[in-house]
Amino acid sequence: MRKIRSFALAVICACLTSGVQAADATRILVLSASSAAPVVQELASQFTDQSGVSVRVSIGSSGTLARQINQSAPADIYISASPQWIDQLTSQGRLDQKHLAPLARNRLVLVGPKSSRQTGLLNASKPLEILRRLDEGRLAIGDPSHVPAGYYAKDAIETLGIWPAVRDRLALQSNVRAVLAMVERGETPLGIVYATDAALSDRVRIAAIIPPESHAPIEYTVAVLTGRASDHVTAFYRSLLSPKGQTVFERYGFGMVQTPTVIQSSSTTPSMP
Repeated sequence: MRKIRSFALAVICACLTSGVQAADATRILVLSASSAAPVVQELASQFTDQSGVSVRVSIGSSGTLARQINQSAPADIYISASPQWIDQLTSQGRLDQKHLAPLARNRLVLVGPKSSRQTGLLNASKPLEILRRLDEGRLAIGDPSHVPAGYYAKDAIETLGIWPAVRDRLALQSNVRAVLAMVERGETPLGIVYATDAALSDRVRIAAIIPPESHAPIEYTVAVLTGRASDHVTAFYRSLLSPKGQTVFERYGFGMVQTPTVIQSSSTTPSMP
């Protein structure tokens, strides 16, 4: 009788395990930098329609998502706006190096509220113009400790020579979307965001284009997590890198790492360097 019960229990456990594996096989979890989220969500929806595989996109700053991966988050794909976190996770064995590739490029712009009376385009190479526009207000940027847009912004501010004047007047935010929202509400006169995020908002206007030579190149990387390279996961990974996927990135204003040709998403999005 005990043998029969043990056998029955083993069968039940096997069935439950098989059910979990079958459910996981039809679900993909993508951890995406918030600035890439609109593109990834659109491509995820297309992939689900075509394959029947559910793709869930969880967004946040690249650093926050990297910490989640280090804490063994059950994710399949990671999209980072900075090579720093990719390098760190790769060295820790968290990413599958056979499924890791450059995905897209971006650039920084200075934005102000569309409701502001200050409408002229500033010359970012003349930092005094920025300080005059900022006046007594704060400058919104992503937190440089974990938000790539933030440390690209800090890099640019230092290069432009205005860091001493603004370092105590920064409004640090948890991701680039939060920076954009702060400027949209008029809580700060200026903020530094990606050009692609500025193009998505009708409540901000570009105040200046940040010189690309003032900061490190902004490149996004996509990677499959170690041990997660199933057929469905690798199929979605390849769809992001496919010509069709790259066309969607271009439509949103991203530049391609592989090619110099860039298609702007709107007249407010500056061309890529």
